Amino acid sequence: MINKIRIPLRNTILEIKMVILKKPKLAKLEKELKDFFSKNKIEGFRIKKFEIINEGYYAIAPIDPYFEEVLRSGEYEKKLERIGKKYGIDNFGFEPYCYGK
Repeated sequence: MINKIRIPLRNTILEIKMVILKKPKLAKLEKELKDFFSKNKIEGFRIKKFEIINEGYYAIAPIDPYFEEVLRSGEYEKKLERIGKKYGIDNFGFEPYCYGK
């Protein structure tokens, strides 16, 4: 929901835009991801430990096992996106450094 306030100031107009964002419930998301990773392998890896990072976007950063540039596109991407959407996060998945070039 975007609201605008326009305030005329002589020969200029001050326009203020407000955006209301919902903060995802990260504890519930993390619990669901732990369950997902315990039942599913990603590129042959069983992810035991990870963190959800927020760098202007939310993403999964694997810690154990750590892998860099080993992921290819797969069915797991769609499943992770669905999980993210459930918690109000668009384009949810692994941190970009995990994917090969």
